[in-house]
Amino acid sequence: MAGNLSDRDRHELVRAHNELNLAPVLPCSEFQYFHVVPIPGKGQGCRARTNISRGTCIHVEKPLFSVKRVEIGGMSPATRQRLTHELNRLRPDQYQQFLTLTCPGRSNDQDQERFEVNNFQMIIEDAGFSQQGVFLDAARFNHSCLPNAWFNWNPLLGDERRPAGRLTVYTVRNIQVGEEILVDYQNTNCYEGRITRRRNLHRDYAFNCNCDACGYRQRGHLSEERRAAMRAAEALRQANQGQHNGQRWNLRESILRLRELLDQEGIVYPQKATLSGELAEWYYREWGLKNPLNLDLNLRDLFLEASRDRLKAEILCLGENSEEIRASLDATARM
Repeated sequence: MAGNLSDRDRHELVRAHNELNLAPVLPCSEFQYFHVVPIPGKGQGCRARTNISRGTCIHVEKPLFSVKRVEIGGMSPATRQRLTHELNRLRPDQYQQFLTLTCPGRSNDQDQERFEVNNFQMIIEDAGFSQQGVFLDAARFNHSCLPNAWFNWNPLLGDERRPAGRLTVYTVRNIQVGEEILVDYQNTNCYEGRITRRRNLHRDYAFNCNCDACGYRQRGHLSEERRAAMRAAEALRQANQGQHNGQRWNLRESILRLRELLDQEGIVYPQKATLSGELAEWYYREWGLKNPLNLDLNLRDLFLEASRDRLKAEILCLGENSEEIRASLDATARM
């Protein structure tokens, strides 16, 4: 992306990296930051081979195969046929590698079940279909509702032989040597409580989550309290999408409260980035309305602060060379 950036965009990226205390580096898969080892109660998992700083791209991978999907929920006959086609295209050694992945054994169709619990979302198109891929190494990352890493499909990455994109994994906090690297399998449901999250994970992946947020020790109880507060703040945010002064002010307060709770819980993406973008939009809209009730607010500076918070969250979790970064830079330049 660097060749297409304006001087202003480069300045924003340098500022974000400095505030995050990150070195501006592109994804690199040459160094092995983790190894796959047995994890008690989980089968296999990934442990850090060295201390890893947050914002590090620890893994880049192309799919073993991918399947186009148009339905939500159970697999349709058409999608099952496409899965069969992709499996038949694999070399015998590749298919044997696929068979090493976790399979709960809840159905007679183990190829389909193995695909269902090991695929990653790659592309979601406006036309309503998605592309789901199997990544042999990334499939070894176990789940936590308090993840220390984030996975993302980046269509901008690739090489001359296969330019169609790569799955990346970035660390969202510092990780110590020997610590397990964990991602969130259901990253859009972080406001949900323990019972709902565990039920959904068991339904979709056939395991009972016992992460710190789902446990019944002090950390789990604090997490439950915070996520209940998140749901209340989210309900307030949803209820105040109108245009009169009281609704607009309540909307801002609910967004600020949600971001505060996410920080306390240690959740970085995607919710915090989305809320920061929404907060920036609030300041931009209020600036355009010239509302006299907001004359005491420095709307331009607040807009830039919220926009930069979104940019920092995306750099931390997606890397500098991603589509989301381009959109965030464009948004920041408006005011």
